[in-house]
Amino acid sequence: MSIRHGGSARRAATTAGALLLATGGLLAVTGQPAAAMVDYVTPASVAWTDARQPTRSFSPSGDTVPVGTWEADGAKHTARAYFTFDLTPYRGQRVVSARAITGESKVNDCDKPREIELWRTDPPTTAPTWNTAPNVREKVADIAYPDLPCGSSFIGVMITEAVRQAVADGQDQLTLMARIGDDHEESKHYGRRIKNVGISLDHNTPPNVPDQLMVDGTACDSPLMIRNTRPTLRASVSDPDVNETGGHDQVAATFAWWPVDRPAERTEATLDGQSSPSRYVYQLPAGRLIHGNTYAFSVRASDQHDSSDWSPECRFTVDTEAPAAPTVTSTDYPAGGDSEAGGPGIPGSFTFTADADDLAGFSYGEPGLSSHFVPVDPSGRSATVSYAPMLHGPRRLVVQSVDKAGNSSEDTVYEFRVRFTAPTITDEDPEAPAGTPRRITFAPGMGNVVEYTYRLNEGEEITVRADADGIARVTITPEVSDVYFLYVRSRTADGLPSAEAWTFFWVPEAG
Repeated sequence: MSIRHGGSARRAATTAGALLLATGGLLAVTGQPAAAMVDYVTPASVAWTDARQPTRSFSPSGDTVPVGTWEADGAKHTARAYFTFDLTPYRGQRVVSARAITGESKVNDCDKPREIELWRTDPPTTAPTWNTAPNVREKVADIAYPDLPCGSSFIGVMITEAVRQAVADGQDQLTLMARIGDDHEESKHYGRRIKNVGISLDHNTPPNVPDQLMVDGTACDSPLMIRNTRPTLRASVSDPDVNETGGHDQVAATFAWWPVDRPAERTEATLDGQSSPSRYVYQLPAGRLIHGNTYAFSVRASDQHDSSDWSPECRFTVDTEAPAAPTVTSTDYPAGGDSEAGGPGIPGSFTFTADADDLAGFSYGEPGLSSHFVPVDPSGRSATVSYAPMLHGPRRLVVQSVDKAGNSSEDTVYEFRVRFTAPTITDEDPEAPAGTPRRITFAPGMGNVVEYTYRLNEGEEITVRADADGIARVTITPEVSDVYFLYVRSRTADGLPSAEAWTFFWVPEAG
C-alpha cells in the first residue's frame, strides 16, 4: 500500500551554468566542480593539429583554436582541435543535461554555412598530432545553427548522451574533437577560429541514506518497546548537492513500515520535499498497530532525479498492557504499625518484586516527595534499593512496576513506621540576659550517640563529643537581645544520623 503526502519539488537553482545559458555569454570558471548542481566545465587540456605539419602538436592561442582550412604564406593548412575533460568529479552521479559551448572568433567566409562537427575520440595518451591522432569513435553533434549570425560569440549544442554514457561507463576523461565536415574540411571558405569548447553540465548526486531514525523520540540503537499505537517516526534527510549560491536540493522522504512477520503488508508514505538537510516527522495512522506485534520502518530520500538506498530498518514492539503491581519487603523497615524502626535520614533496604516478563524497573517514592527509578536486577523480576525516609512516624512508600515500553502498574503502597531519633535540648539558664553565658544540654534520642553538631541561627556548625551516656553540654553567649533558634542533630558510632531537633528562646537585655 502506498500513501502520497503532497509532491516532491525540485530546487530552483540559479547557478553559473544556468546564467551562462540564459545570457548567451561564455563564462571562464574552473573545471574542478564542488558538489554543485550546474557546472561550467573547462577542458583539462586543449591541442590542435595541422595536416601541413603532421608530426607537431599545437597549443591554443589565448582561448581560441583553428578548425578547417586556411592559407598562410602561400601554404595550405588544415586543422582539427581536441578538448579533453576530466570526468572524475562526476563518478556515481546522474548527468541531467550537458551542452557544449563555443563561439567564433574568426570566420574565413561568412557567405558559407557553418559546418563544425564534434566527435568523441579516445583520450590521447600523448599530445596529438595529425599523424598520431586518437581513434575516432562517433559523431556527437553538428554545430551548424544557420540562424545564428556569422561570427557568433556564443554557440551551444546538446551533448547529453555522450557525457552521460562516459560517466555511466566510469570513464575518467572525455575527449571531443572539433573539425569541419568531410565535404568541406579542405576548403578555406569554411575554415574559422573557435573558442575553446566548454561543457555546461547539470548533474545530480543521489541524496544521502537517511539516518538518526527515532520512534517517539527514542533513537533506534536497539529494538524498542513502545506503549503507543500511533507512534511518531523521525529521520534526518540530506543531499550532498549545493549550488554556487549555497542553495540546497529539495528532498522528499518516504517512510515505509510493516509487521516484521508479514512484510507483504508494507505501507509507504511520502512527505513533501524540504530543503536539505531536514528532519522529517511522520505519525503513523490510527488503527494500524496492535499490542504484542513487532514492526519495522525504513526511510528513503528522493530529489527530482534520484533516490537514496533505504535506511537500515528500525524495529519496535507495541506493548499497551500494564505490568503486574509489585510486592515490597524490608527487614530494616518492617511493614505495619506495630513497631518503629530506623529513623529520619537512616537508610534501609527495600526489595521490589513483580511477576512480569518485560520489566524495565520500578518507580518509588514517598507521597509528596520526588520519585526515583531503579532498573531490574539480572533476574528480570526484582530490584533492591537503599532508601532513607525523611520524617519520623507513619510513612508510606508508593511503588510501581515499569515495563520496557514505559507502561506503569497500579500503585503498591508500603506502610511502615519511622522511629523518632531527634535529640532533646535543655536550656539550663533560660533567664540569662544578652552577653551572659547560657548552658545548653543535648540528650540522645537514639542509642550509641557519640557526637552532636549544632548551630545558632544560620551560624557556623560546631561538633562536640558526647559523654559515655550520650550527653553533651555546651555554652553559648548571645551578645544581643533577640529571639534565637538553636538546631542540633546527633550521630552514632556507626555513623547513623538522627533527625534534627530545634528550639528557640528569648534573650532579654542585660540588667
